[in-house]
Amino acid sequence: MIKHLIFSILLSYLALHSLNAKAEDNVSYVKLLGELQHLISNKQYAEAYKSSQKNYKYLGEPDFDYLLGISALNSGESAPAVFAFERVVEDKPQWYEARLYLIKSYIAANNLPAANSQALVIINTNTSSDRVKTAAQTLLDISQRKQRTTARSFNQSIELAYGVDDNVNAGTSEDTILIPNLGEFLLSSDSKSTDDNYVKLNYKGRYSHPIDQQSSLSIGINTDWYKFNELSQYDRINTHLSARYQYQLNNTRWYVQAGVTPLLLDGDLYRTETTLTGGASYQIDKQLSLFGALTLGDMNNSFDEKLDNSFYALNIGASYMSSRWLQSVSASHKSEIASIESGDFNARNINGIYYQVTALLAQQWQLSAQTGYQWIEYQDEHPLFMQNRDDNLLILSSSLRYLINKSLALQLALNYQDKTSDISLFEYDRFDTNLSASYSF
Repeated sequence: MIKHLIFSILLSYLALHSLNAKAEDNVSYVKLLGELQHLISNKQYAEAYKSSQKNYKYLGEPDFDYLLGISALNSGESAPAVFAFERVVEDKPQWYEARLYLIKSYIAANNLPAANSQALVIINTNTSSDRVKTAAQTLLDISQRKQRTTARSFNQSIELAYGVDDNVNAGTSEDTILIPNLGEFLLSSDSKSTDDNYVKLNYKGRYSHPIDQQSSLSIGINTDWYKFNELSQYDRINTHLSARYQYQLNNTRWYVQAGVTPLLLDGDLYRTETTLTGGASYQIDKQLSLFGALTLGDMNNSFDEKLDNSFYALNIGASYMSSRWLQSVSASHKSEIASIESGDFNARNINGIYYQVTALLAQQWQLSAQTGYQWIEYQDEHPLFMQNRDDNLLILSSSLRYLINKSLALQLALNYQDKTSDISLFEYDRFDTNLSASYSF
């Protein structure tokens, strides 16, 4: 009986002590919340954040986390603010003021997709007020605008190469040709293959400007300047300027691109090509994609109007990407229509198939290779040789690239062409090799 009495007294004492401790702790907690609220009201965010850090035992309490998040966010500590508001929202999903602060914290932490997602939760719910929806829409606009600004990019590269071209003028190896009804003629040096070494300077620049979440606009320039050691008449500057609009719709990227490509030969404008291209690429999965494009164009030759033409080209293909390999196969058709009747013998159809592979051999080594074959059929009889011309062209190229660092690279490139024709004057083979250094910035 006495033992039971003592045990009851002990239990009562412990219970009373626990209640007193809990009451004291509740008083301390309420007092802490009041102090934090006072500091925040007076914009003493750093002091409020320091005080919150000292009382980490209250983490998980929504009211404490809310004040902790505000003080952290306004002290420039976006990560702790995100964690604090995430705990609040998880515990109290309809505390929309906390959700608004969570969006602000995501924006400060540059987690813009998460900010957009949280803003849409508020905008699309039926339980939030118009005031809260308006605030969420404002934050969504800020996040998307920042996302577009962040996505702007401007990339440039300069490449300097030294090379040897064993057939600069794509001339024949024959010494004489047979012309129907006229006989055999000795070819001049301008028509025969001639080798020379050269220096090449290349500049590439590209600016991309996102318009919204799905679309963007980009402009680019790619120019090559060739300076030959002896054959200065083949010195040239070839420049390609382009402007491109693209739109992403689900797994399909649509684009329209306009381009102009002037060629200066030995200081004079030789020809200008203008194009308009529309195309799309469809991502089947993370590795496989399909692509296609239609190009309309015009070629204007400043020296010989019989070389002027308009053309259309169709290209389709597929690409496959793995962790170390990128492979693509494609087929193309191009039809060139002479601009004047006397140039009909230059009108032609070109059909081709191509295979390209890029392999990451090691962290700093990259190998690329391409092979292609073209069937070239001319549409009218050649006025000199009195027959329609048919050519076939084999293209082989490869490059080995070594990345010294993120900006600087060395590259060895090999390019080979073998052209056969039923008119021997237009047959040639050509081998070009060069070593280059490039700098990206």
